Amino acid sequence: MLLYSILALYLSFPIGERMSYGAYFGPLRAGYSVMEIKEGDFEGEPSYLIECVQKTEKTFSIVYRIDDYYKSVVDTSSFSTLSYTKNINEGKYSNDLTLEFTEDSVFYTDGRRTEKIPDAKDIFAALYWMRCQTFYPGDTLKVPFHSSGKNQEMIVPISDLQWTTVPMGKFRTFLLTPQVKDEKIFGSEEPIKIWVSVDPQHLPVKIESKLKVGKISFQLEEINVIGEER
Repeated sequence: MLLYSILALYLSFPIGERMSYGAYFGPLRAGYSVMEIKEGDFEGEPSYLIECVQKTEKTFSIVYRIDDYYKSVVDTSSFSTLSYTKNINEGKYSNDLTLEFTEDSVFYTDGRRTEKIPDAKDIFAALYWMRCQTFYPGDTLKVPFHSSGKNQEMIVPISDLQWTTVPMGKFRTFLLTPQVKDEKIFGSEEPIKIWVSVDPQHLPVKIESKLKVGKISFQLEEINVIGEER
C-alpha cells in the first residue's frame, strides 16, 4: 500500500472527501446529491471508488422524480475508468448499466462490446481528473471520454473568473463547460456548467444541467473528510 500512499500525495483533494449538494429547480430546493471518493480495490489492485447519489425530495418527486446512483472505479495513476455503473430513474425513464473497461475493450452488461481508447474516462473520472489539473481562463482541457458505446474527446473550455455563491459560501471560481459531440452529459439538453474554485482543490461548488422540465443546479452545502466536517 506504500505505492498507493505516494500516489495519493499528488491529488488536489483528500481521499475520503464527501461533498453534499442541494438540488435546486430555480429557487426551490427540490432534492440533494452526495459525491464521495474513497479507497478501492479492483481485481486485487489499488483503485479509487467514486460514488454519487442524486435524489429529489418526496414532495417534488410528484412533479418529476430523480433517483440516480453512479459508481466509478478508476486507476490511481491516470484516473482512467476501470468500471462504471449507473442506475438511473428520472421521470418515466430508467437505465441500469455497468461498463467494464479492459486494456482495449469496453464490455456492457447489455451485451455490447466496443473498442477502448487509451486513458478513457467516464464523466466522474473526468471530473476528478480535471480537479487535479492546473488551468487558467482561456485554456481548454481535452479528456479521452467514453459513453453510450462511443469513444470521443471531451472538450472543456475554461471561462473567466467569477464569484459564485452557494449555500456553503461565496467562492471565486472558474466556469467549465464540458462538451462532447452529439452526447448529452447527465441528460442535459445543453452543455453542463461546472463552477470550480480557483484554489488548488478546484472544488466543484455548483453544477448546472438543463433538463426537459427546466434547469437543475447542484449547489455545494457541506464537505466532510473522513467523517469530520470542514
